[in-house]
Amino acid sequence: MRIKEPFATERESEINNYRKKYFIASEGSATEPKYFEKLNESLIKENVTVINILRDYANQGHSNPTHVIKLLQTFIENSANEVTVGELKNKLSNWDHENPGKIDLDNTFAKLDKMYKDDNYRISYKDLDYAFMYLFKNEAYEDMTKNFGKYFEAQDVTYSPDVDLLNMVIDRDKDSFTEEQYDKVVEFCKNNNVNLYVSNPSFELWLYMHFNEFDSENKEDLITNRKMNNSGRRYIEKRLHDVCGYRKSSLDFRKFEPGIKSAIKREKNLAEDIKKIKNELGTNVGLLVDKMIKEK
Repeated sequence: MRIKEPFATERESEINNYRKKYFIASEGSATEPKYFEKLNESLIKENVTVINILRDYANQGHSNPTHVIKLLQTFIENSANEVTVGELKNKLSNWDHENPGKIDLDNTFAKLDKMYKDDNYRISYKDLDYAFMYLFKNEAYEDMTKNFGKYFEAQDVTYSPDVDLLNMVIDRDKDSFTEEQYDKVVEFCKNNNVNLYVSNPSFELWLYMHFNEFDSENKEDLITNRKMNNSGRRYIEKRLHDVCGYRKSSLDFRKFEPGIKSAIKREKNLAEDIKKIKNELGTNVGLLVDKMIKEK
């Protein structure tokens, strides 16, 4: 689990000026996080912050909604002034990915295993300084404890269950997401106070709604979302590319921002209820976007 480091700067002022947070765990590792990140920068009011909960670098390829559940479970379990040994290892791996050559990761993991024996063991935040000193005392850089400590704090964004909202954004891709799995995701969200937002067949449906060309589309083409022979893209992704040059890996939010209100209106004409989206063309992402924009 990763959170972008700049959000850590807010922690110093939160005691006197708490900003409500919308935490978002999404299936995609590029498009959805970029969309909500830029939405936060352009339209969200100053008293609200949107924070993407990102997958660890080692789990970048794990995009099925069941993996998003694991992402949220990790976030929930590590939001009580404690961190599991397993999650500490994940953060060390992320640090190593972003700062290669600073530490001997295998040796550090070996030390952690010697100290705690079990990856599920929970370390209190007040004990982390001792752990860091033990882990890094023999490293080449004397300030490693300080540097990783700052990185760890940056990942420890304050979460208040009474004020903040947990949100899951996923696709209803029938090729990789069974009905049984869908029902399990719905149940998980219900039991853990997670707001669920689904797009059938994919998040690109919500993106396409930002453009007038969407109005002339055949619904069967959209729900089938067939693979296009020449481009390798699926139908909606191909149409988005034709309309605005869309690419999954480099979303240009400026092209979507003018059509947000129109997308919210268009969503009302398709399935918007979680039960209906399971088998019908539709999305309820507009409900999330509209709520964040109007948040006071």
